[in-house]
Amino acid sequence: MEIQQPPSRRPVVLVFAPHYWPAFRAGGAVRTLRNMAAQLGDAIDFRYFTRDRDVGDTAPFAGIVPGEWGEVDGARVMYAGDRERGLSAIARMIRAVDPDVVYLNSFFDARFSLLPLVARRLGMTGRRVPWVIAPRGEFSKGALALKAWKKKPCIACCRAVGLHNGVIWQASSDLEREDIRRVMGTGARIRVAADLTEQVGPLPAVQPERAAPMRVCFLSRLSPKKNLLYAIDVIRRVRQPIHLDILGPLEDPAYWETCQRAIAQAPAGCTIEWKGEVRHEDVRKTLARYDLMLFPTLGENFGHVIFEALAAGVPVLVSDQTPWQDLDARGSGWVRPLADPQAFVEVLESAAGRDAAALRAAAVAAHAHALEVSRSAAVLGANRELFLDAASEVPPAG
Repeated sequence: MEIQQPPSRRPVVLVFAPHYWPAFRAGGAVRTLRNMAAQLGDAIDFRYFTRDRDVGDTAPFAGIVPGEWGEVDGARVMYAGDRERGLSAIARMIRAVDPDVVYLNSFFDARFSLLPLVARRLGMTGRRVPWVIAPRGEFSKGALALKAWKKKPCIACCRAVGLHNGVIWQASSDLEREDIRRVMGTGARIRVAADLTEQVGPLPAVQPERAAPMRVCFLSRLSPKKNLLYAIDVIRRVRQPIHLDILGPLEDPAYWETCQRAIAQAPAGCTIEWKGEVRHEDVRKTLARYDLMLFPTLGENFGHVIFEALAAGVPVLVSDQTPWQDLDARGSGWVRPLADPQAFVEVLESAAGRDAAALRAAAVAAHAHALEVSRSAAVLGANRELFLDAASEVPPAG
């Protein structure tokens, strides 16, 4: 693949993101955006417009000035308070930045996707420029099934008024490309560019021996989309001693109450505990304490937590709703269909019987898989071309 050389002036890409660093509870999207700035900043001038606080926080980040541009790790960032997130304020900000490309990181977010698109549709954003949208897994069948009563009318309304006419869609995988086509129609303009990942360090020469019972973790937001209740049910069915640690921020209290009732019914020999959230800088060293990560998600456009587990040398057991379809072939994990929970149980029972040599082989395979993904020149090139090609085109009327 031929990678375009940076132009004499870096094109300005204005990024609308519901959350950005130092936010971490929003999951993989924040890491993707941060990696874009770090790895593509030589060619592209990224400007991030985002909320002034993390998911669930009632106070802004310390040390920021809401509504003003500042530098964060080499990128320009505006942390927006309530006053900066209205229709007129957003339109004024877009005109002031005068970007070459506008990049949206959600389909459904009212403030950071739908409202900017309304401003565009009303002609309030200045000169016509290309708009790129990354739905970040929101169009997977599992994700759309959650609150479908609200999402389906929203999609129908957007299509009826042409809110997304002329946009370019970014898919993180071939799987997500098909999701976008199913929802937005076969005429949608789609570019596939997988999420950029962080670098992978060396695997420790010797890992500590596993103490019985087998230690399994679930790391993600505690929400229906991540399918924690399914994971708990699977763990409860395992007929060998097993311990599950639940790691991640509480997003849906009602859902967590349901999960707690299921945890209370765990049989003898099965222990399940919630250990709270894990900051991004602690993710890999935390994951490295476990023998396996269980992640039966309803849908991921990429799945950064899967990558992080592999980078820590931890094999993963995931649903068939992620792009990581080659785990079995690579020896780095297992992919099983959500329609067959017993298949998850069988993997866990088999994994519990591995000896030290098998444990080490699985760790080496997982780490090698992550290392190959992190070094992919094709992925870096696809992301670079996505933005440089968009910046060079004359957009159609929206």
